Amino acid sequence: MMTLSRLFGGLLSLSLMATTAYAAPPTRIVEGWYAHNATLIMLGAQDHIVATVAKPSIMPWMFKLVPSLSKAQPLEPGNLNGEELLRLDPDLVFVTASGHSADALAKVGLHVVSEGFDRFVGLLECVDGTATLLQTPLATKRAQAYRVAFLKAVSQAATNPQGPRVLHIESLKPLRVDGDQSIIDQWIRSAGGRNAAIGVHGNKQPVSIEQILSWNPDIIIVGANAGDPTQLASDGVWSQLAAVKAGRVYRNPAGIFPWDRYSPELLLQVDWARQIVQTGHVDETGMIAKMQDFYRQFYGITLRVADAKRMLAALPPE
Repeated sequence: MMTLSRLFGGLLSLSLMATTAYAAPPTRIVEGWYAHNATLIMLGAQDHIVATVAKPSIMPWMFKLVPSLSKAQPLEPGNLNGEELLRLDPDLVFVTASGHSADALAKVGLHVVSEGFDRFVGLLECVDGTATLLQTPLATKRAQAYRVAFLKAVSQAATNPQGPRVLHIESLKPLRVDGDQSIIDQWIRSAGGRNAAIGVHGNKQPVSIEQILSWNPDIIIVGANAGDPTQLASDGVWSQLAAVKAGRVYRNPAGIFPWDRYSPELLLQVDWARQIVQTGHVDETGMIAKMQDFYRQFYGITLRVADAKRMLAALPPE
């Protein structure tokens, strides 16, 4: 079994991130990172998001389950304008650490917080730090409960250096995969697999089909928005792969945010991926029960069984 010291490099516990406190909790928030919307929702701040880069066309479950988000002004990612944001009078602006816009926005007087991580521990730091900024009892309660649940889940993970080779595809056209130095790599290993994308570093890296043929993965997991994986078996090239021959091609679930990436639903992803890697299938009834409990506990959402099934299948709302 994976120990917490091995998982987090000896870091067994974290204190809340040191952040600048407000005299009062922020009530007007601009969200410049897709994934962080889900963290704000989990921590009960969805009604305070006045502008966001999230869109219903990209994240249909987020807007279906959190309809108040439709009131927020839509923003174009990577093109946040300080003067325009000032007119929204925000208390707090979240941006991606990789976007390099924090300094420019701060220069016009905005309170900017950069977010970004590529490890489980970074996710927990992000949740804790956001809860500290929000300064509400609900945010604190959910952040603490999430930390406990997540650490419990990953501490039970059985890593296997000789486990099946798992390739995670972020996009089929153009062809992009997720390598090491990513949270995807970490949940693959947490599930008992090995990342098949040897020599690839980071997220969303372009590769050739010849490279994938040389890796010959045992398992292929296709992102929810990556394209249709059912076509691979009838493709003359893809059908040569061990994973395709064995019928071990899976589509990754997506809920409020794609489970496989950088949001609190990683807690569900760890469980789902472990079942896929170790047994080749998912106990749908058991997984739906866990999903309903997760969304109720951490999002305050009552999830219908029909909706849970569509999420598991990476389908949008009806």
